Amino acid sequence: MSEAANRRAESKQVTREALIVAALAEFAEHGLDAPSLDAICARAGYTRGAFYVHFRDRADLLVAVVEHAMTGFIDAVIASGGEGHDLERTIDRFAAAVAGTMAGATSGERAALPLPSGVPFARVLEGVTRDPRLRAGFTTLLAGAAARVAATASEGQKAKDIRADVEASQVGGLLVLVALGAIVALDVGLPLDPDALRDTVLKLLAR
Repeated sequence: MSEAANRRAESKQVTREALIVAALAEFAEHGLDAPSLDAICARAGYTRGAFYVHFRDRADLLVAVVEHAMTGFIDAVIASGGEGHDLERTIDRFAAAVAGTMAGATSGERAALPLPSGVPFARVLEGVTRDPRLRAGFTTLLAGAAARVAATASEGQKAKDIRADVEASQVGGLLVLVALGAIVALDVGLPLDPDALRDTVLKLLAR
């Protein structure tokens, strides 16, 4: 690829990222449905024409926003250094993220991990059920997260830190479901003890 082509590709990526970041900020301030495309574009500093270079419509943008937020969260939480204790580190990181979210909640408004404050996770799930594109992307992200957790569980079994009588793939799926449940609990204000949740999960899996 020529230098000019590289610059064009980088410029397009910068524009796309700016639109996604602007959408996240708008959703955090005004909710998932209220912000218009004009407001998002204005916040990003681009025109609608630039928007349609990268996204087919608002739903397509929402898919990209959810993928951006979820991928960043998954990358931050799931330890993947190929060490036996990575599963414990992953569980610790998630518990810390939950505790941090609870500590940062103000006036009854809970930030639903991994989305910005003001964007209830339930609204995302509603979008998932009604939009096939969002559902497909969300399913792929969760499957990828489960596979990554399964890989860390497998390493833990090899290091004899994790019980060998459980399937690593099932551990991955189970912990992703636990994470989703914790996010929903934060969303609706259900009492949750991150430390107790972490300790229970570790006791169930520890060899």
